Amino acid sequence: MTKVWFALGYLGSGKTTFVGKFLSARGGRNAVLVNDFGAEDVDGVLLEGCAEKVESIYNGSVFCSCRSENFVEAMLRLSEGNFDNIAVETSGLSNPFLMRKLFGYINGRAANPFKFAGAICIVDAVNVEKVLYSLNAVKMQIAAADAILINKTDLAGAETLSRVERAVREFNADAPVYFTVGAVLPSDDFPVRERALPPFIEDITVQKAEIRFPNGISAQQRQTLCAQLAAFCHRIKGILRCGNGYAVYEFTDGKESFTATDKEGNFLVLLAAGKFSLAKKAQELLQRSGVEFTLC
Repeated sequence: MTKVWFALGYLGSGKTTFVGKFLSARGGRNAVLVNDFGAEDVDGVLLEGCAEKVESIYNGSVFCSCRSENFVEAMLRLSEGNFDNIAVETSGLSNPFLMRKLFGYINGRAANPFKFAGAICIVDAVNVEKVLYSLNAVKMQIAAADAILINKTDLAGAETLSRVERAVREFNADAPVYFTVGAVLPSDDFPVRERALPPFIEDITVQKAEIRFPNGISAQQRQTLCAQLAAFCHRIKGILRCGNGYAVYEFTDGKESFTATDKEGNFLVLLAAGKFSLAKKAQELLQRSGVEFTLC
């Protein structure tokens, strides 16, 4: 029976790294279903080398009504592949409490039933305190987990790690907690339990925007623009032309990262949550930057 694992976690916590390492370590025939809230499939590009099959659902969360049908259809297609393991990388802004309900519905229609093997939440030790108490999605992902990785421990001090562990336990008292570097799960031997939705208020509406650069963007323009966007964006990620090729680009914690890709593009996807207009704030910055752009 195919085991299905869910990777939960906020933007930049290390979910994509986790999924790639997790499946590579397991061997066998594996597949990935990537969910990206943005309007472009970026993480799916990064995971193409770690699984036999990669399905991507973007432009929304697989657990909301607008994309749950796509999730069901993708899982039904994967049920015909007789895979050993399927990892579902959820959006960093998703509410995962519908996943078990959807999973039961899918199993009733699947060519070959799945086994729900567990939900693993990756927590960014450095940045989770900045968002944990302001974004309900982060609380829900921790609460829904069967195992929790407090990741990037090499970048946080002992006092910070102790605070993060206490904060995690406020929302999930019984899931095993592992302290990790590089999002490596030390053991998959943990109990899988039914989880109840905590009585939290509704999330602030998530906003998204996409910036396209028809004539490219210089390194200095990119660095300056992303540093300014990071003041109100929870995520800045995309595909950009770099030299004679292309790279998946991410701006996190004031740092840039590049991963070479064959997919062409010159765009950034922005995600934010708050009582302001993301499009308006981004447009104001772009107009001052002198970069030629299209915002959608």
